[in-house]
Amino acid sequence: MAVKIIEGDLLLASEDILGHQVNCRGVMGSGVAKGIRARFPEAYTAYQSKCAGERSGTLLGQCQIVRSKGGKYIANLFGQDGFGAGGRYTPGDKLKQALIELREFARSNGLSAALPYRIGSDRGGADWQVVYGIIEEVFKEDEVTLYKLRA
Repeated sequence: MAVKIIEGDLLLASEDILGHQVNCRGVMGSGVAKGIRARFPEAYTAYQSKCAGERSGTLLGQCQIVRSKGGKYIANLFGQDGFGAGGRYTPGDKLKQALIELREFARSNGLSAALPYRIGSDRGGADWQVVYGIIEEVFKEDEVTLYKLRA
């Protein structure tokens, strides 16, 4: 299979699962996460509940799957601990763990998956070439679509 890149808005994707990176602090304050929070509030509520009472960083590498009221699945990928402008928050090995969980859920349920183009690289600070290589490795036998917003 392959990684497919298309222009479009992840929030309007036709795939069954919309994956996006989240921090371990219970904050969906910017980027794709902010859009997920607004469009799929149940994903935000479940995310906040999962973060509540957890020590910082203990959720790194996990994937939380939440079914929205409309039937779409949201994959909260715990690929970073902190957040803020200009930091490097995304450890590639942890994002990879979360992506593997996403892939396994999609595969075992016969579902398609979509991710934002440059996941973990803009606000998360990771090197996009490294992250893209991780995505290619994880999804080498499965298809995943990366949604790239028009500039």
